[in-house]
Formats: sequence, structure tokens, C-alpha cells
Amino acid sequence: MGYNHTMFAGKTLVFGIGAAVTATVALIYLTPLKWMNLVEPRMNDIDPVAFRADFTADPEKFVFVDVRGSETYNAAHAKGSINHPIGTLFDLHPSLPRSGKTIVLICSSGRLAGVAYGFLERHGFLNLARIEGGVQAWTLAGLPLEGDNLTAPIPTLD
Repeated sequence: MGYNHTMFAGKTLVFGIGAAVTATVALIYLTPLKWMNLVEPRMNDIDPVAFRADFTADPEKFVFVDVRGSETYNAAHAKGSINHPIGTLFDLHPSLPRSGKTIVLICSSGRLAGVAYGFLERHGFLNLARIEGGVQAWTLAGLPLEGDNLTAPIPTLD
């Protein structure tokens, strides 16, 4: 009789653990809790000088995207970057590569690129990097710029 009681207790314990795991999974995936970050997400920030060296060595490994508005981009931008203002990312993101190339984001100071990074990450992109300090840091490092007004100050806000 003790054997049957022990077996019943073991089955009850396994069932209880399974029910707890199922309830936890349901709580996380069926409620807004899945959108909460218990640990702050980290961005893959890269130094502008280090990125420029990698980009110059093999530009085919990267999609270098400036997320600022067109007017700001046209005035002065990091050499080799392409302009896709942040407002266009919703329409653009399906055409961006999810593997094989690193999508490197830049803006004036890093804030707007951080927003773009979060948006793309939320849509499943894991191949992301952000230029630390944006075009400001790029300029201070003496890296090449292109544009119509290279003497204009880089805006401090994105």
C-alpha cells in the first residue's frame, strides 16, 4: 500500500510542476508581460573609427544606414552611408537583410539610431549595430563626410 501512495505522490508532483510551467508560459505569452524588459536590453554600439576601418576593408559586409531626415543627411553625412529616415523604416524593414550583413545605424548623436535599433530588433533583426556618438563622434574622429554643407554644425538632437 505504501508503494501505491508513493507512486501517486510522484505523479501528483509531476502534474503540479507541469501545471505551474504551463501557467507561467501562458501568463508571459498571453499577457503584456512578454513586452516588459526585466533586464535592460543592450545595444551593440561600435566605435566610429573601428567601424570605418571594417567598412573600408569590406563594405559588402554592411548596410550603413543614416536614419536622420533627408535635409539633415544631405547637408552632411558619414561617407558611405545611405539615407533611410526613421519614418520610412516601417515600410523598408522587410527589404533589409536579416543575416549575412550587419545593419549599422547612425544619426546625429546616437539617440535616433537607438530608436531605429529598438524598432528593428523588435521586428526580429539580430544583425544590428549603432555608431557610438553618431555623426558628431564620426566628425570629431576626423572621419570623412559627404554632403552639400560640410561646414554646417551637426545638430545635437536627432
